[in-house]
Amino acid sequence: MFDVWTYRLRKLREHPRPGRFVLGRLLWRSGLSPFFTDEMPRGYRIRFYPSSISAALWSDPHSRTEDEDFVWAVLRLRDRYIDAGANVGQLALAASKRVGPEGEVIEIEAHPEIYRYLEGNVRLNRVANVETSNCALGATEGEVTMTSHRSDDQNYVSETGTLRVPMHPLDELVAARPTRLLKIDVEGSELPVLEGAAEVLAETDIVYCELSTGNCRRFGYEPQQVEQLLLEAGFVFIRRDDEGRPQVTKRAYFASLPTDALPATGYNLVAVRPGVSQEVLEMLGARGWFRR
Repeated sequence: MFDVWTYRLRKLREHPRPGRFVLGRLLWRSGLSPFFTDEMPRGYRIRFYPSSISAALWSDPHSRTEDEDFVWAVLRLRDRYIDAGANVGQLALAASKRVGPEGEVIEIEAHPEIYRYLEGNVRLNRVANVETSNCALGATEGEVTMTSHRSDDQNYVSETGTLRVPMHPLDELVAARPTRLLKIDVEGSELPVLEGAAEVLAETDIVYCELSTGNCRRFGYEPQQVEQLLLEAGFVFIRRDDEGRPQVTKRAYFASLPTDALPATGYNLVAVRPGVSQEVLEMLGARGWFRR
């Protein structure tokens, strides 16, 4: 117990807005948090729903920005963006502003309660270019169960889950047409999501996919299999070389590591079509994405 409280106090001291953090936790526990909204740096609003990401963004609007910075850097006006694992819609709303009214944003969230928060944030911002779906994604049609943890940004499809949700392949859910960016963050289901998305993938320029050894092994596969699928689909990777410089390469990240060096925590894989690789590399460099 002492170690738990020591950890919590250290995190509080390190938080950039400790007073806001404590107030946020009190509002969450009181049930009053949904009465509060906050404007994010890129001009959209997020309601303080009782969820981990909502609380983090209300406490510090500049937190959790790595994925948003990536989305903002590579999207352009009139682009199409697909988000598998949309959560409360932070990236959806940033993408909506970035692609403009003639662009298209497709958001897919499996957890029913989090999906309601996603819909609420879309309504709050009165955006017309965002389409949402409440289902899990996989290689086949069916129904699955998923967890419902308090750390709601870490829920995943599980045989021991308490929530039953429909599952669809991405190819059955959305039409295959030119797509600038497909972002996937599904806590270990990345490989089956890609296996059910061959047609969409063939029309996609960029895949931004969170991978971790622990999450992938939960579903019986290794992260190297995701990298290999993308290589076979004609993608190359943007990653840092051994000296830390960004490069375009076919050298996969996980496949290049010895077994004892495989990271258990998440790694954001950037896969791009060779024809847009230099453009994307320059866009990310111009936005300072590699300096984090």
